[in-house]
Amino acid sequence: MGIKRAIDAAALAAPRRQEGGELLGRYSFPADFPGFAGHFPGAPIVPAVVQIRTVQALFEMDGGRSTTLLGVENAKFLLQLQPEEEIEVSCRERSGGLEPVVEGKLKVQGALAASFVLRLAAAGETP
Repeated sequence: MGIKRAIDAAALAAPRRQEGGELLGRYSFPADFPGFAGHFPGAPIVPAVVQIRTVQALFEMDGGRSTTLLGVENAKFLLQLQPEEEIEVSCRERSGGLEPVVEGKLKVQGALAASFVLRLAAAGETP
């Protein structure tokens, strides 16, 4: 199973739209999640790239679109995310230019675990 499908399978419920336009999803990555392979043996944590891809996947679910990651800005990874932990993932699209700019956050038990901004393009397009 590819990483995107594994992330989609880790969703605990369908995403929901909050007041103010924020999209909210809940995820829990099982101990056999492929993103844990080698990260780190005996003490696995959710890799930053998986956290980024999870926000991107949540954004793509809204409207069934496919995107290409162009860049990550202002990334802060504050807590280590463990297998089986329930993670609240949120994203909000900023208005602006031609390509989507998405603010993403991950929280565990209400505590901010990570935040970053993604610059995206529609799949197949290049800026």
